[in-house]
Amino acid sequence: MIPVILEAWQATTAASGAFWVPPDGCRDLIIHTRSSGHRVALIAPLADQAYTVEGVAGERYLGYRFQPGAQFDESRLLRALQLQRDPNPADLNAIIGEEVRLDARIHEALQGLAASSSVAVACRQLGVGERTLQRLLTPTGRHPAYWIALGRARRAARALFSATPLTALACDVGYADQAHMTRAFQRWFQHTPGQLRNQPTWLGLLSAPAFA
Repeated sequence: MIPVILEAWQATTAASGAFWVPPDGCRDLIIHTRSSGHRVALIAPLADQAYTVEGVAGERYLGYRFQPGAQFDESRLLRALQLQRDPNPADLNAIIGEEVRLDARIHEALQGLAASSSVAVACRQLGVGERTLQRLLTPTGRHPAYWIALGRARRAARALFSATPLTALACDVGYADQAHMTRAFQRWFQHTPGQLRNQPTWLGLLSAPAFA
């Protein structure tokens, strides 16, 4: 059985400010503990582009990143968490195991899209038609083309760790040229490849377990 939790993570805000969050094809359950000690549970959206969140120094976050395509009733999951005054990791894992599910067919389809250059190529590898794939992915709320474009952009962004020239990198991951890749980066990440390459912290975020 494929675990629904892709990664558990923790963070403490060192300084107040706006923090960049890249699209990763996943949804996270986040337990946010404010400096007052008040705890709030929230579920991050499936992002269509990078966004920023405001953080306050000293606040703590405990997160559970779900596998791409994981399904759950958001209201029900949050209600289940509210019944736990001070949930420990075992409690949280039990609640997630009860409330979050992962369809193996959707998982396989997304894995195929993450590594493919086009929807047509993914369909051939998966042995399904495009309309069938689209229907299968309906529960994710996104069209197969979304997953293809996000996967390509994330593969390209992770490759920025290397010294590969941007022109060659664009070709390697399937963009028509560097200008095409730059437009995709601005659409998904709100920054150009050159800007991301000069921000190791941002590249580190793009290296975390996620879609593609």
